[in-house]
Amino acid sequence: MKRLCLLVCLLSLTGCSHTYLERQIYPICLSVDMNEEGLYELSLQSPKSSENAAYDILSGTGESPQDALRVLAASTPYPLNFSQIRLCLIAYDLAAVTPLRPLLRTLFELPGMRPNAQVMIAQGKAQEVMKAQKPDFGQRLSTHLTILFERLEREQTLPDGSLSYCVRELGDGRSDLLLGLCAVHDALKPKPSAQPAFSVGEPWSDQLLPENEIAGLLSRTGPNPVEYIGSAAVSDGRVCGMLDGRETQLAVRVLNEAERRVAISGNHLQLQVKIKRGTALEGQEEHILALVGKLQSLHSDALLFGCEASRAFLTDAQWQALRFREGYPEAETVAWTE
Repeated sequence: MKRLCLLVCLLSLTGCSHTYLERQIYPICLSVDMNEEGLYELSLQSPKSSENAAYDILSGTGESPQDALRVLAASTPYPLNFSQIRLCLIAYDLAAVTPLRPLLRTLFELPGMRPNAQVMIAQGKAQEVMKAQKPDFGQRLSTHLTILFERLEREQTLPDGSLSYCVRELGDGRSDLLLGLCAVHDALKPKPSAQPAFSVGEPWSDQLLPENEIAGLLSRTGPNPVEYIGSAAVSDGRVCGMLDGRETQLAVRVLNEAERRVAISGNHLQLQVKIKRGTALEGQEEHILALVGKLQSLHSDALLFGCEASRAFLTDAQWQALRFREGYPEAETVAWTE
């Protein structure tokens, strides 16, 4: 009898807990913009309480991201839980003038925030890109984005942009980042009477992408308005320019497959890329040098030469005396296959 009573009590407790968990808001995507008044606008895309794959957009504005979040949280009937976030979108214009690390750290510290949420830069208004997303083939949006990002990473067209990685690397000071780029293709936006469009990436083979293809401007037709291709280069904690799809894919492959070195002679720096014979990068020396040159012109060390150079120094003082960032844009570059 005692065991039966205990079982009933446990089931009752479980039911209460389950009810409480259901009454939380689990957003899938998050976006951050700055409006015309200079206020931060933080928006969330979360599932509606229905069986169909439908999603609401919730937003709040404030003088800081924290203020915007407080306004948003105060306007919702249930607590926000960020454990299901798959994508954090930052508007390009905002990321170009605002230090990214404090902003991303604020997001990283949200209750239950998913550390491997993908951080991407949105051309135009980030909320508009987020609104255009719909799950494809009847999937949940969370499943759709997980599958999409896994495929883009496997095909080496998406740089490492997990939230935890970005917060950690941006605090290092020795190197920069590439962040995935996405946009809505204006010509492919659905007409008011059309069916909702789905956001999918393009199916790439293992070959290098065509030149000059970038999110929002792909030379294609189709019903899907949201495009994920290219990247935004970060310099000194802010976005400073863009790479197209081919340049991004090449950069990811250099980071994964090539050996990078820095030869130091006094104040003279030489950036070296050693390519292993038989890899997909063999024969791409000219393109790699052009990529390094473009990143140098943007003052973005997204290929992490600074990290490689810092290994030669025992103390931070010695490393700082090199003034690597000042010499990086004019450094000599070489690439060879061995």
